[in-house]
Amino acid sequence: MSDEYVIELQSISKVYSTETLETHALQNINLKVVKGEFISIAGPSGCGKSTLLSLLGLLDTATSGTYLLANHDASNLGRDERARLRNQEIGFIFQSFNLISDLTVYENIELPLTYRSDLSTVKIQETVTEALDIVDMMSRADHFPSQLSGGQQQRVAVARAISGNPSLVLADEPCGNLDSKNAESVMQLLESLHKRGTTICMVTHDLKSAQRAERYVELFDGQIVSDNPIRIDKSQSAPAA
Repeated sequence: MSDEYVIELQSISKVYSTETLETHALQNINLKVVKGEFISIAGPSGCGKSTLLSLLGLLDTATSGTYLLANHDASNLGRDERARLRNQEIGFIFQSFNLISDLTVYENIELPLTYRSDLSTVKIQETVTEALDIVDMMSRADHFPSQLSGGQQQRVAVARAISGNPSLVLADEPCGNLDSKNAESVMQLLESLHKRGTTICMVTHDLKSAQRAERYVELFDGQIVSDNPIRIDKSQSAPAA
C-alpha cells in the first residue's frame, strides 16, 4: 500500500437484504484515489453513487471487501470508531447545505471541531477563521444561515468541510440547489481547494461540473464501468454518462 493513497477500495460489495429480496447496490468495486486528486463520480439514478459515497464517508459499511482511508483500515470499525475517524479525516459538502439554522456561520464551522480532542480552543478559533478566509465569508461570521443566499450557505458548508484539515472532502451534488452563477462560484472554489492540495470526491449529475474534475468515474448497476482522466478543454462537452 502506498502512502500516497487517500482511498483504497478493494473488492467492495454492498448488499441490502430483506426477507424476500437481495439488492446488490455495489459489486466488486476497486478504486484508488491519490492524495490531492479531484475526481467526479457519475451515473444514472440507482447506479450506486449514493451508496458508494456513504461507504466512503463511513456513514455505512460494506458487506464485503476492504476500505483503507488515509492508511487506516476502516473495513470493520465499530460505530464509535467510525465516527471518530470520520470527524478527523473526512469533510462533507451536501446538496442541501445541512447548516444548523439556530447557529451562526462561525458556530456552524466551529461545532464539529469541538469534538476533536486533539484541538485546543485557541487552535479551533484559528482553524475556523482560516476556513472562513479561504471561502471569503469572514464578514458573515455572525450571520445565521437564513440571512445568507444559497451560494453563501454553500460556501459556509465548504468552510465547514475543510476546517478540520481532512484527508478527504466528499461533495454530494454540491451545486444541485444553486443557480448557474452560484454554481460556477462553488465550482471555482472547489477547483481552488484542489490546487491547494485538497483531495476531493464529487458526486454530480451535472456533466459540466463533472468535467471540472481531473478524473471521471462512471457507475452503472453498482459497478465501475469507466475510470478515466479528463483531458478535454472547458469549451468541449463533458464525458458521456
